[in-house]
Amino acid sequence: MSGIFIKKLSFESTDLGTDLDLLLTFDDHPVAGLYKTYYPSVFAVRKFGAEIRDIRSSCGELIHNAPLRLAFTKTEVSDEHVIQGASASVLINAGQSTTLTKQDDVYSFSEPQYESSVPKENIQCTINAPSKEDIGVGFVEKEGKDPKTALVWRGVGDQERLNVQFTPTLRGYIGTNYKENSLIKDQIETNRLFEENLAHLEENTSWVITYDHASGSFSINRK
Repeated sequence: MSGIFIKKLSFESTDLGTDLDLLLTFDDHPVAGLYKTYYPSVFAVRKFGAEIRDIRSSCGELIHNAPLRLAFTKTEVSDEHVIQGASASVLINAGQSTTLTKQDDVYSFSEPQYESSVPKENIQCTINAPSKEDIGVGFVEKEGKDPKTALVWRGVGDQERLNVQFTPTLRGYIGTNYKENSLIKDQIETNRLFEENLAHLEENTSWVITYDHASGSFSINRK
């Protein structure tokens, strides 16, 4: 069993002078097909008030086993919204492969196995189901809970294989109309305020949000 490394990020503001919705997501991925065959989901939305002191935390317990241990999820999507924890999932290490099967309308993943054909930094899932399926990749947000899906591949067909390399780079954007767990269908066009690889951060970090009234711009800096 791998160890669990808690990564707690606290964002705070004081008298911003304007309201801010901070959208957090994992949308930095080198795999081809982003916004075409697979989509990031909104990990969190944090709201900050104009005239009060706000502190909002985003917590994640990353199961880490040099490199990061992740999870495949059989994802359910309703109205472009990920229903977290709604179906089967399996924890998986880099270099391992699993197979999703469906029997009597019940989905299950096989026990992950190391395979020489899987790149050392990747995880792999083979679909063995009669219909096209939505497959997610995520990680454990809180110990004892189901994995939270961060990326979703739509309509993966029978005998298709997903070969995924996931880097836990969390990005923060000025608020959009997206809500938490929504699928992000296209590149976010609002300003990016934050970008950090969670695996490289200490257990607890604090970040201060400020607003420059003259330029009308926000910034996030480490406290």
